[in-house]
Amino acid sequence: MKKYYKIYYLLFAILGLGFISCEDDADLTYLQEVNFTATPQVSANSLMLEQEAANEPAINISWSEVIFPIEEAPVNYSLQFATPADTLGETAWENATSMTAGNDVLSKEISVTDLNEMVKDLGLVADQEGTIVYRVRAYVDRPVFSEAGSFQVTPYDQVSTSASIYVPGAYQGWDPATASSLKETATTGVFEGIIGFTDPAALEFKFTIEPNWNENYGGDGNGNLVFDGNNLSVPSVGSYKITVNFNEMTWMAEPFSWGIIGPATPGGWDSDTDMMYNNEEELWEYTGELMSGALKFRLNDEWTVNYGSRNSTDFIAYLDDPGAHDISSAGVYRVTFQIDEEDNSMAYYTIDGQ
Repeated sequence: MKKYYKIYYLLFAILGLGFISCEDDADLTYLQEVNFTATPQVSANSLMLEQEAANEPAINISWSEVIFPIEEAPVNYSLQFATPADTLGETAWENATSMTAGNDVLSKEISVTDLNEMVKDLGLVADQEGTIVYRVRAYVDRPVFSEAGSFQVTPYDQVSTSASIYVPGAYQGWDPATASSLKETATTGVFEGIIGFTDPAALEFKFTIEPNWNENYGGDGNGNLVFDGNNLSVPSVGSYKITVNFNEMTWMAEPFSWGIIGPATPGGWDSDTDMMYNNEEELWEYTGELMSGALKFRLNDEWTVNYGSRNSTDFIAYLDDPGAHDISSAGVYRVTFQIDEEDNSMAYYTIDGQ
């Protein structure tokens, strides 16, 4: 029996040494030093970004391969960008912007548009040169960071070169090709237009430069416009005048409505009956009950801007005219209203029985 015990003891000892050896090997593997051999290189140390080259490459960042002790495991690379102040102290790199490069990829090309938006999000100001610090992160079983490099860059403010921009949204099926548009004002880069929202479940939208999704702008949650940002929205059903300022990268939506007023309308002379903006026909409309009596048009429930008719036959209303259209008999009518694009002292309207 003693011989058997000795054999068992010997086997346990050998197995135990094997386990210890495996554990030591694993520890040694994890403790094996892994690092970058050199600071990643940039294709340019100073960049002046220009909107005309928005879709062209701005910069290429390349780095050497990092060797991890785990054989055949892909190395995932990504880049981090920050301002110099955000790379110091206890919170160093916490506010950095990250950009994925990919598995076993040793370079990353960034377009003018993407770089411009990124550095502005990091706090750089348009038309002023600033410094961006960058580094590369490699990861398999642990993160490894390269030495940091830097480059100078001067961003620009986005200015649309189109006479119109487009407003695809839930109100029309998110199709830029059929979306309502905003026209450029007398100020270059500033666009305005009216959009009507009739469905409380369809109040979100975005802006596109062309009738496609190639270059679109949304919000950043702080009232600013950003490239490919979050969906924007208005608070409730209604018609809004929407203003987009690409010079300052801001947008605004203000309640805006024409209404009918007078004895022929449900509110009499006391209150407007609001019309809704028809996005497809680009005019204001109301369909509902009208009584016999006078009818005029006014803006935003005030008499500051109003239109009146000189007769009830030519269906033309004039700015600040004291006249009114006369509804001869009560009934259900569709009323439309549209101001002349070239002469805003005149407006055209229709009143059709339904």
